[in-house]
Amino acid sequence: MNPVNLSELIDKTDAQMQRLGLSVEWGRDYLIKTYGKRSRHLLTEAELLEFLKYLESQPTPEEKSTYI
Repeated sequence: MNPVNLSELIDKTDAQMQRLGLSVEWGRDYLIKTYGKRSRHLLTEAELLEFLKYLESQPTPEEKSTYI
């Protein structure tokens, strides 16, 4: 089994947060509430994978219509 590249996991969480329209502040608050840590860089591999799976499980928000 290949070792997990933590930077790659962080990049994937970045992409998911962008997909969901989540702010850095939201992420920080979630990490503090869930893991007691302020940064993804402080998460263990297991915590980072759990956070990524959580983000991936969330539906993409619908874009607001610009029709008048």
